Amino acid sequence: MCNPDFQLHPLLPTDAGQNAVGSGTITASVRALMPSHPACAEALALAKSSLPPSILYHSFRVFLYAQAFLRLDHQEDDFSEGSTDRDHGPAAAITTTAGVMEGRIPDHVLFVGCILHDVGTASQYDAIPERFEVVGADVAARLLRNHTNTAAGQSDSTVNVHEIHVRDIWMALALHTSPGIAERMGGTVRAVRLAVRADFGSYPPPSVESIIPDTNVVRWGLPRLEIEKELGDAVVRQAVRDRQKAPKASWPGDLVRARDEDPDWDGVNKGF
Repeated sequence: MCNPDFQLHPLLPTDAGQNAVGSGTITASVRALMPSHPACAEALALAKSSLPPSILYHSFRVFLYAQAFLRLDHQEDDFSEGSTDRDHGPAAAITTTAGVMEGRIPDHVLFVGCILHDVGTASQYDAIPERFEVVGADVAARLLRNHTNTAAGQSDSTVNVHEIHVRDIWMALALHTSPGIAERMGGTVRAVRLAVRADFGSYPPPSVESIIPDTNVVRWGLPRLEIEKELGDAVVRQAVRDRQKAPKASWPGDLVRARDEDPDWDGVNKGF
Protein backbone atom coordinates (compact mmCIF):
# COMPACT_ATOMS: atom_id res chain seq x y z
CA MET A 1 0.00 0.00 0.00
CA CYS A 2 2.87 2.35 0.72
CA ASN A 3 5.00 3.94 -2.01
CA PRO A 4 8.10 5.34 -0.29
CA ASP A 5 9.16 7.29 -3.40
CA PHE A 6 6.00 9.41 -3.45
CA GLN A 7 6.39 12.85 -1.90
CA LEU A 8 3.75 13.29 0.77
CA HIS A 9 1.47 16.30 0.63
CA PRO A 10 3.23 19.25 2.31
CA LEU A 11 0.29 19.75 4.66
CA LEU A 12 1.00 16.40 6.27
CA PRO A 13 4.54 16.29 7.73
CA THR A 14 6.35 13.27 9.08
CA ASP A 15 6.95 14.19 12.71
CA ALA A 16 8.06 11.66 15.31
CA GLY A 17 6.49 11.24 18.73
CA GLN A 18 5.06 9.03 21.41
CA ASN A 19 2.07 6.91 20.47
CA ALA A 20 0.34 5.40 23.48
CA VAL A 21 -3.27 4.31 23.01
CA GLY A 22 -5.63 6.99 24.25
CA SER A 23 -3.04 9.77 24.28
CA GLY A 24 -4.09 11.47 21.06
CA THR A 25 -5.22 15.08 21.33
CA ILE A 26 -7.76 16.67 19.02
CA THR A 27 -7.39 20.43 19.26
CA ALA A 28 -10.31 22.81 19.07
CA SER A 29 -9.17 23.91 15.60
CA VAL A 30 -9.15 20.32 14.33
CA ARG A 31 -12.44 19.52 16.04
CA ALA A 32 -13.99 22.46 14.18
CA LEU A 33 -13.44 20.46 10.95
CA MET A 34 -15.66 17.66 12.29
CA PRO A 35 -19.35 17.72 11.30
CA SER A 36 -21.68 18.81 14.07
CA HIS A 37 -23.64 15.63 14.75
CA PRO A 38 -23.92 13.46 17.87
CA ALA A 39 -22.75 10.38 15.96
CA CYS A 40 -19.50 12.15 15.11
CA ALA A 41 -18.81 13.10 18.72
CA GLU A 42 -19.46 9.51 19.81
CA ALA A 43 -17.25 8.09 17.06
CA LEU A 44 -14.40 10.48 17.85
CA ALA A 45 -14.57 9.58 21.54
CA LEU A 46 -14.37 5.88 20.68
CA ALA A 47 -11.45 6.41 18.30
CA LYS A 48 -9.54 8.55 20.82
CA SER A 49 -9.91 5.97 23.57
CA SER A 50 -9.10 2.99 21.33
CA LEU A 51 -6.33 4.09 18.99
CA PRO A 52 -2.79 5.43 19.30
CA PRO A 53 -2.33 9.02 18.09
CA SER A 54 -0.75 8.07 14.76
CA ILE A 55 -3.77 5.99 13.69
CA LEU A 56 -6.22 8.54 15.13
CA TYR A 57 -4.64 11.39 13.18
CA HIS A 58 -4.39 9.28 10.03
CA SER A 59 -8.10 8.51 10.32
CA PHE A 60 -8.99 12.20 10.60
CA ARG A 61 -6.83 13.02 7.57
CA VAL A 62 -8.57 10.26 5.63
CA PHE A 63 -11.89 12.00 6.36
CA LEU A 64 -10.58 15.31 4.99
CA TYR A 65 -9.23 13.65 1.87
CA ALA A 66 -12.37 11.56 1.29
CA GLN A 67 -14.51 14.66 1.71
CA ALA A 68 -12.42 16.46 -0.91
CA PHE A 69 -12.53 13.52 -3.33
CA LEU A 70 -16.31 13.32 -3.05
CA ARG A 71 -16.70 17.02 -3.70
CA LEU A 72 -14.51 16.76 -6.77
CA ASP A 73 -16.47 13.77 -8.07
CA HIS A 74 -19.80 15.50 -7.46
CA GLN A 75 -18.64 18.65 -9.26
CA GLU A 76 -17.32 16.69 -12.22
CA ASP A 77 -20.48 14.53 -12.42
CA ASP A 78 -18.29 11.60 -13.45
CA PHE A 79 -20.61 8.87 -12.20
CA SER A 80 -22.81 8.51 -15.27
CA GLU A 81 -23.87 5.01 -16.26
CA GLY A 82 -21.57 3.49 -18.82
CA SER A 83 -18.53 5.54 -17.86
CA THR A 84 -15.32 3.91 -19.01
CA ASP A 85 -12.98 5.82 -16.69
CA ARG A 86 -10.67 3.31 -15.00
CA ASP A 87 -11.01 4.93 -11.58
CA HIS A 88 -14.78 5.29 -11.68
CA GLY A 89 -16.33 2.72 -14.02
CA PRO A 90 -19.95 1.66 -14.48
CA ALA A 91 -20.17 0.47 -10.87
CA ALA A 92 -20.03 4.08 -9.71
CA ALA A 93 -23.78 4.30 -10.21
CA ILE A 94 -24.31 1.72 -7.47
CA THR A 95 -23.77 4.24 -4.71
CA THR A 96 -25.26 7.35 -6.27
CA THR A 97 -28.62 6.59 -7.83
CA ALA A 98 -30.89 5.01 -5.23
CA GLY A 99 -33.43 7.10 -3.33
CA VAL A 100 -31.82 9.17 -0.60
CA MET A 101 -28.40 8.29 -2.01
CA GLU A 102 -28.70 10.83 -4.82
CA GLY A 103 -25.79 13.19 -4.34
CA ARG A 104 -23.00 12.77 -1.81
CA ILE A 105 -23.19 10.78 1.38
CA PRO A 106 -23.73 13.15 4.36
CA ASP A 107 -20.52 14.41 5.89
CA HIS A 108 -21.45 13.14 9.36
CA VAL A 109 -21.77 9.58 8.04
CA LEU A 110 -18.51 9.91 6.15
CA PHE A 111 -16.74 11.18 9.27
CA VAL A 112 -17.94 8.29 11.44
CA GLY A 113 -16.72 5.81 8.85
CA CYS A 114 -13.34 7.43 8.31
CA ILE A 115 -12.49 8.05 11.96
CA LEU A 116 -13.33 4.39 12.70
CA HIS A 117 -11.96 2.76 9.55
CA ASP A 118 -8.94 1.33 11.43
CA VAL A 119 -10.57 0.91 14.84
CA GLY A 120 -10.70 -2.84 14.22
CA THR A 121 -6.98 -2.93 15.08
CA ALA A 122 -7.74 -1.92 18.69
CA SER A 123 -7.10 -4.52 21.38
CA GLN A 124 -10.74 -4.74 22.46
CA TYR A 125 -11.50 -6.38 19.11
CA ASP A 126 -8.68 -8.94 19.22
CA ALA A 127 -11.05 -11.83 19.88
CA ILE A 128 -13.28 -11.18 16.86
CA PRO A 129 -12.18 -13.61 14.11
CA GLU A 130 -12.65 -11.11 11.28
CA ARG A 131 -10.33 -8.88 9.31
CA PHE A 132 -9.79 -5.49 10.95
CA GLU A 133 -11.44 -3.77 7.97
CA VAL A 134 -14.68 -5.72 8.53
CA VAL A 135 -14.56 -5.21 12.29
CA GLY A 136 -14.21 -1.46 11.80
CA ALA A 137 -17.08 -1.47 9.30
CA ASP A 138 -19.29 -3.33 11.78
CA VAL A 139 -18.39 -0.96 14.62
CA ALA A 140 -19.16 2.11 12.51
CA ALA A 141 -22.43 0.66 11.22
CA ARG A 142 -23.58 -0.25 14.73
CA LEU A 143 -22.81 3.24 16.01
CA LEU A 144 -24.59 4.88 13.09
CA ARG A 145 -27.66 2.71 13.52
CA ASN A 146 -27.95 3.98 17.08
CA HIS A 147 -28.58 7.38 15.52
CA THR A 148 -31.38 6.30 13.18
CA ASN A 149 -34.50 8.13 14.30
CA THR A 150 -36.96 7.44 11.49
CA ALA A 151 -39.05 5.25 13.77
CA ALA A 152 -39.63 8.28 15.97
CA GLY A 153 -41.00 10.20 13.02
CA GLN A 154 -37.98 12.44 12.49
CA SER A 155 -37.26 13.07 8.83
CA ASP A 156 -34.53 15.71 9.04
CA SER A 157 -31.59 14.27 7.07
CA THR A 158 -29.17 16.37 9.13
CA VAL A 159 -30.22 14.36 12.21
CA ASN A 160 -31.19 11.00 10.78
CA VAL A 161 -28.81 8.34 9.59
CA HIS A 162 -30.45 6.42 6.76
CA GLU A 163 -29.82 2.70 6.42
CA ILE A 164 -28.70 3.08 2.82
CA HIS A 165 -25.95 5.43 3.99
CA VAL A 166 -24.95 2.92 6.66
CA ARG A 167 -24.62 0.23 4.00
CA ASP A 168 -22.61 2.57 1.79
CA ILE A 169 -20.07 3.44 4.49
CA TRP A 170 -19.89 -0.21 5.60
CA MET A 171 -18.81 -1.20 2.10
CA ALA A 172 -16.29 1.64 1.98
CA LEU A 173 -14.63 0.49 5.20
CA ALA A 174 -14.74 -3.22 4.41
CA LEU A 175 -13.11 -2.62 1.01
CA HIS A 176 -10.63 0.12 1.86
CA THR A 177 -7.61 -2.19 1.45
CA SER A 178 -8.95 -3.92 -1.68
CA PRO A 179 -7.00 -2.56 -4.67
CA GLY A 180 -8.64 -2.60 -8.07
CA ILE A 181 -12.09 -3.19 -6.59
CA ALA A 182 -12.76 -0.20 -4.34
CA GLU A 183 -11.51 2.24 -6.99
CA ARG A 184 -14.09 0.89 -9.46
CA MET A 185 -17.02 0.97 -7.06
CA GLY A 186 -17.28 4.75 -7.25
CA GLY A 187 -18.89 7.10 -4.76
CA THR A 188 -18.03 6.68 -1.09
CA VAL A 189 -16.19 3.39 -1.57
CA ARG A 190 -13.82 4.92 -4.10
CA ALA A 191 -13.38 8.14 -2.11
CA VAL A 192 -12.37 6.37 1.09
CA ARG A 193 -10.00 4.04 -0.77
CA LEU A 194 -8.31 6.94 -2.57
CA ALA A 195 -8.15 8.94 0.66
CA VAL A 196 -6.27 6.11 2.36
CA ARG A 197 -3.94 5.79 -0.62
CA ALA A 198 -3.37 9.56 -0.70
CA ASP A 199 -2.38 9.61 2.96
CA PHE A 200 0.11 6.80 2.36
CA GLY A 201 1.50 8.34 -0.81
CA SER A 202 0.31 5.96 -3.51
CA TYR A 203 -2.24 8.37 -5.02
CA PRO A 204 -2.07 12.14 -5.59
CA PRO A 205 -3.90 13.91 -2.76
CA PRO A 206 -6.79 16.21 -3.60
CA SER A 207 -6.73 19.90 -2.80
CA VAL A 208 -8.17 20.45 0.67
CA GLU A 209 -7.95 24.23 0.75
CA SER A 210 -11.68 24.60 0.13
CA ILE A 211 -12.38 22.46 3.21
CA ILE A 212 -9.67 23.75 5.56
CA PRO A 213 -9.42 27.55 5.85
CA ASP A 214 -6.08 27.32 7.67
CA THR A 215 -3.98 24.40 6.44
CA ASN A 216 -1.61 24.77 9.40
CA VAL A 217 -4.40 23.17 11.44
CA VAL A 218 -3.62 19.89 9.69
CA ARG A 219 0.12 20.42 9.67
CA TRP A 220 0.38 20.80 13.44
CA GLY A 221 -2.87 19.28 14.69
CA LEU A 222 -2.69 15.97 12.82
CA PRO A 223 1.03 15.00 12.63
CA ARG A 224 1.96 11.79 10.87
CA LEU A 225 4.12 10.38 13.67
CA GLU A 226 5.03 6.78 12.69
CA ILE A 227 1.73 5.77 11.11
CA GLU A 228 3.11 3.28 8.57
CA LYS A 229 5.02 1.29 11.17
CA GLU A 230 2.41 1.44 13.89
CA LEU A 231 -0.57 0.54 11.72
CA GLY A 232 1.32 -2.35 10.14
CA ASP A 233 2.44 -3.59 13.56
CA ALA A 234 -1.10 -3.32 14.94
CA VAL A 235 -2.53 -5.44 12.12
CA VAL A 236 0.19 -8.08 12.51
CA ARG A 237 -0.12 -8.12 16.31
CA GLN A 238 -3.72 -9.27 16.00
CA ALA A 239 -3.14 -11.64 13.12
CA VAL A 240 -0.34 -13.65 14.73
CA ARG A 241 -2.79 -14.45 17.53
CA ASP A 242 -5.62 -15.37 15.15
CA ARG A 243 -4.75 -16.11 11.53
CA GLN A 244 -8.43 -15.77 10.60
CA LYS A 245 -7.81 -12.03 10.78
CA ALA A 246 -5.31 -12.27 7.93
CA PRO A 247 -6.54 -14.38 4.98
CA LYS A 248 -3.77 -15.14 2.53
CA ALA A 249 -5.27 -13.09 -0.31
CA SER A 250 -5.58 -9.87 1.70
CA TRP A 251 -3.54 -6.88 2.83
CA PRO A 252 -3.35 -8.20 6.42
CA GLY A 253 -2.18 -11.49 4.93
CA ASP A 254 0.57 -9.68 3.02
CA LEU A 255 1.74 -8.02 6.23
CA VAL A 256 1.83 -11.30 8.14
CA ARG A 257 3.70 -13.02 5.33
CA ALA A 258 6.32 -10.25 5.28
CA ARG A 259 6.71 -10.54 9.04
CA ASP A 260 7.07 -14.32 8.87
CA GLU A 261 9.74 -14.02 6.18
CA ASP A 262 11.83 -11.58 8.24
CA PRO A 263 10.78 -11.80 11.91
CA ASP A 264 13.78 -9.78 13.13
CA TRP A 265 12.96 -6.76 10.97
CA ASP A 266 12.05 -3.77 13.16
CA GLY A 267 11.20 -1.16 10.54
CA VAL A 268 8.02 -0.48 8.61
CA ASN A 269 6.54 -3.83 7.62
CA LYS A 270 7.92 -4.76 4.19
CA GLY A 271 4.44 -5.73 3.02
CA PHE A 272 3.01 -2.29 3.77
